Amino acid sequence: MRGIFLQHPLEYRLDVPGDSFTQGAQVPCSLTIKNHSEAAVTITPPTITLSLGNLKKIKARADDAFESIEMAQLSCDTTVAQRGEICAPCTFSLDRNAPISDKNQSLYLLYGSNSDTQSLGQLLLTVHPHPHVRTIFDTMTTVFNFINKGESSKGVLTTAKLKAPDSRRFSFVEELNLSASFVADALELNFLFTVKKFDHGTAKVGVKKAKTEVRKTLSADEYLFGGGFVRQEYIEQAIESALSEVSSGL
Repeated sequence: MRGIFLQHPLEYRLDVPGDSFTQGAQVPCSLTIKNHSEAAVTITPPTITLSLGNLKKIKARADDAFESIEMAQLSCDTTVAQRGEICAPCTFSLDRNAPISDKNQSLYLLYGSNSDTQSLGQLLLTVHPHPHVRTIFDTMTTVFNFINKGESSKGVLTTAKLKAPDSRRFSFVEELNLSASFVADALELNFLFTVKKFDHGTAKVGVKKAKTEVRKTLSADEYLFGGGFVRQEYIEQAIESALSEVSSGL
């Protein structure tokens, strides 16, 4: 993907191979600055900043729309010759708990030679869940027939909002928020169920909603084979153990 930002007489072009990335991935970048004038131009040392952008604030052009995560100071000449160009590469390493792109936020690459965020180029960086987290979420849908209603990030947590299947076993489960995060090499899972429970507090028995939370820690030597491949059978057993906490037994 490519972003182009014009600041006469200069053209800033940011090239990033690929259309999307996953948590924990490497993001190689290359910034090219082209001078369209007949005179040499001296610039402030250019930077590329990995930032978290609030989509609503970006649309409103708010000053606090971006939260800086990491800045790369590029090593290149600060004088661009007439009709010439300079180019500088850098690579960002996404954290395994990096925010994914959702309806409220996304990572961005801000690039240029200005300290004012509004005067920088903006390239949206689409980030999907880590492959191991994706396996967890996909197993919930393909093996256990939950319906994925959307995914989001908050802090270090990557969360899938899941609707329980229409089955007698999960007749008391209305919703499941399944969150995942890496702690060192372990994968922490938090199953937060919204369940229906009978209320015997009055003369007339009613039904109320309640929360049931189940936590699972998957150590790397348990859920992974050599080479980082997921042990699917172990994943299914861990999920089954969590689901048994809210199963109706019918």
